[in-house]
Amino acid sequence: MAAKPDKSVFWLGKYLSLGLTLPASVAAGYMLGTFADHHFHIPLLRVVGIMIGFAAGLIQILKELSRDEKRS
Repeated sequence: MAAKPDKSVFWLGKYLSLGLTLPASVAAGYMLGTFADHHFHIPLLRVVGIMIGFAAGLIQILKELSRDEKRS
């Protein structure tokens, strides 16, 4: 029977993924905003995409942290 993994490794992976959530969301917002900018020829859409990506990433991080707080 395999040994259970250490809980510290589990939490390390969980919080490292949180550290990548915000940059990944901003990058996705930038890419979608750039696509919309090229399609509709409105340069402001790139900035809007970045802001939406930032907000989405921040909301996701806060949801994960509140879930962890409820479990503790």
